[in-house]
Amino acid sequence: MTGMMLYLSLGLMVLTVLSNRYWRRQLEGLRQAQIRIREKMEEVGKDVEDIATAYSQITQKHAEAEKRAQKAEQDMQAALNELEARQTAPVVRYHVFDRSEPRPGRFWEAAVRHVPSDATVMTGQRGWVGIRRCLLTAETEREVRERVSARYPRKAGFQVLEVVPCRVAGLSVNRIPELSTFRRSAPPEEAARVPRRAAAGAR
Repeated sequence: MTGMMLYLSLGLMVLTVLSNRYWRRQLEGLRQAQIRIREKMEEVGKDVEDIATAYSQITQKHAEAEKRAQKAEQDMQAALNELEARQTAPVVRYHVFDRSEPRPGRFWEAAVRHVPSDATVMTGQRGWVGIRRCLLTAETEREVRERVSARYPRKAGFQVLEVVPCRVAGLSVNRIPELSTFRRSAPPEEAARVPRRAAAGAR
């Protein structure tokens, strides 16, 4: 009887040891699985953060693109309205002073009115009826008035109404005559030929 009890105790001891080792292995496996799951969760969390950051950037770029598109549509509509207004507006004609050489300065716009009278008809002074706008280059407003008055005198029925800087876009004159767009310097050979031709014509 005692021997059987000893055998049973020994069997229980061995079974307990085996059971403890089995459950320890199971517990260690669960711990490793938990560690792997935690690492995967951290990786997924980082991916979610990266995706959220990218989504925020894309949303911001999309909002900016919508603002630019709206601004472009407004600019296009404004340009269309301006174009329509310019198409329906009366045509403004400008008359240019004829010159054969460049003149330094800036562009000016002079409004000249002509009222024909019997005196102008008798003197044969050619003119027009109404107002003309002339474009010319000069240094000062006074120079503009002097030049316009010399060509269109008051005694012939002309009157200078106003002199303002030119309002036509894109017109500019270089302050240096040699670099002016209205002057084309001739090569030295051409410059030497001109006096010779003049001398030959004088002969």
